[in-house]
Amino acid sequence: MSHIAETYNNLGPRTALTGDLRLTRAPQFYRDSLRGTTYFVDTNNGDDDRIGKSWTSAFLTMSKAFEVLDSGDRIYFVGNVTEHVTTPLARAQNVSIIGATTRPRHADTHPGGGELSGATWKDTGTATPLITLRNSGWRFENILFAANASSYAVTLERNAIETAAGEFDASHAAFVGCRFASGGGLNDTGGCFNVLVAGNVFGAVNPAILGVGNIGIGQLQWHILDNHFNNFTNGVKIAGHECVVRGNFFTDGGTPNTTYVLNMSNGAGRDNFVVENWFQGTTANFNSPDVVGNATDVWYNHALDTQAAGVNGVYEVGNPA
Repeated sequence: MSHIAETYNNLGPRTALTGDLRLTRAPQFYRDSLRGTTYFVDTNNGDDDRIGKSWTSAFLTMSKAFEVLDSGDRIYFVGNVTEHVTTPLARAQNVSIIGATTRPRHADTHPGGGELSGATWKDTGTATPLITLRNSGWRFENILFAANASSYAVTLERNAIETAAGEFDASHAAFVGCRFASGGGLNDTGGCFNVLVAGNVFGAVNPAILGVGNIGIGQLQWHILDNHFNNFTNGVKIAGHECVVRGNFFTDGGTPNTTYVLNMSNGAGRDNFVVENWFQGTTANFNSPDVVGNATDVWYNHALDTQAAGVNGVYEVGNPA
């Protein structure tokens, strides 16, 4: 578990009987209810003919683990996952995939046996998402994602077919303590509800998070908390409704005044709380297209202008100009 993820998981009380950990800074959120089965994937020493229920009997591939998943299960993995997968429908909600590292990092050969200690999910040269998420309540933790330059690490899908066999709904997902190192980060194509994005690092991505309305009204009640958006081309652009965007750090993005840093109104948006974020740059860039809000949003963020040493900082209050 990463330090960031551990911090989030220890913010609330531990329930003695179930072992649940509650995230109290966002709406009540449970991590690892200990329901279901724990599986293990080791891309160096695993074998898909094994049962996958311990490190000594670990699977080789994530695809094999997906074949046996049921609701409430969790997967720990180590090494380089080089697969493009789609989550199994109808039988696997509330699944956790956790990189077995202290902090998300590449599973490279060096230094120190990185292939045995890192946890990377990486591109195979195919311009498709590493993960196409169609199930509700999935959690991703401690993973270094290295997506294709023309695609995303994770695409969240939602449709309007409300049957057991045909419904896609990636709502209630959580991305905690991960690192997004290339390609695009998260892409919500259906308008998912109640998604947590907390304590992640987005670097050299284009874009970091993209969301549209489509089936839903947009990104409803997302919590984007304490992330580091660094050296990206384009940052966050969502149709935000009742979202909380708090405590994040944004660098300038690709080219000021032509790319976007934070846009809460990708076709629609309302009633968001965008507070206590830090933006790098000048006040002149605190407007469209770099930073975009909605008329009913609440914005209260650290000023972009440089302050002299010893001078109290100021805040940008209200929507971007």
